[in-house]
Amino acid sequence: MRTRDSTVWHWNVSPRARVIFCLTRTFVKPMFTLWPTTERGIRQLERLDAMADKLPKPKNLDIEPFTLGGVPSEKVQHPRKAQGELAGATILYFHGGGFVFCGLATHRALCGLLSAKAGVPVISVRYRQLPEGSIGTSVKDAMAAYTALLETAEDPNKIVVAGDSAGGYLAMKVAEITALRGITRPAAVVGYSPLLNVNLEDHDPDFMKRDAYLPMSQVEKLKDRWLEGPDEIPGAQSPINADASLIPPSFLVSAEYELMRPDVEIMTENLIKAGQAVETHIWSGQIHAFPVIGKALREGKAIVDLTVKFLERTMASQNQISA
Repeated sequence: MRTRDSTVWHWNVSPRARVIFCLTRTFVKPMFTLWPTTERGIRQLERLDAMADKLPKPKNLDIEPFTLGGVPSEKVQHPRKAQGELAGATILYFHGGGFVFCGLATHRALCGLLSAKAGVPVISVRYRQLPEGSIGTSVKDAMAAYTALLETAEDPNKIVVAGDSAGGYLAMKVAEITALRGITRPAAVVGYSPLLNVNLEDHDPDFMKRDAYLPMSQVEKLKDRWLEGPDEIPGAQSPINADASLIPPSFLVSAEYELMRPDVEIMTENLIKAGQAVETHIWSGQIHAFPVIGKALREGKAIVDLTVKFLERTMASQNQISA
């Protein structure tokens, strides 16, 4: 492990992570490269969440489906309750999937792990994606869920917005939009391989090719559909172009070689320059959004532990300021 400013590099790679990396690069990335981005192709990808929903649910969790601000959601709660700085907190989680696929079931294990480690409820949001709507529609649903949670959370000042990939984009957008609209802001943002820039083609193409999971060619095909109407994106189109002073304390994670890393590093620098708290972890030998694998991967468990420690420190700092 190597620490530089607010960024921590992790070099230890477990044997399981090496296997996942190789299998993903060999089989999954070629499949995604060839997968049609037509409406029919996107509809087929939607089946992934339905398939995941048929798997046995994680043990020792209370899983409650409900609607939050008109958006389908589920509350994942471990019996252990936080007693310290995180008491009364809630994590609002937005799943990844490129605004195309994945959902509540695909991310249930990670949400369960977060709840177990933090001792707080995790609310996972099933926002609209392509072809039902563009990124603006997803942002609209994310804001509807967050605004509704402000009315029902145990402590509205202790809401953490979190997400991976496309969900990390939504978490950042919620943080920005709440500040612009003058409503209660999230206490912190957590982004696992967050999409922070819709213009990924701006970066070195040779580096982007080294992503073991995401094919840049498919991202470029989806971009126009991401930005189509009918709903506009409030504020900055890309979070890296937002006013960093509006963003609360942030915990960011990236694999060493993935499409999102350049912008995670840019966002880290933006937050530092704006005087905002940020902790960034870059992990060698991992795939995009590897924390989603959860406790099946040693590095996933480690990231969740680091996330909880960051949130505890953040809440403690905010309590001191308000005292």
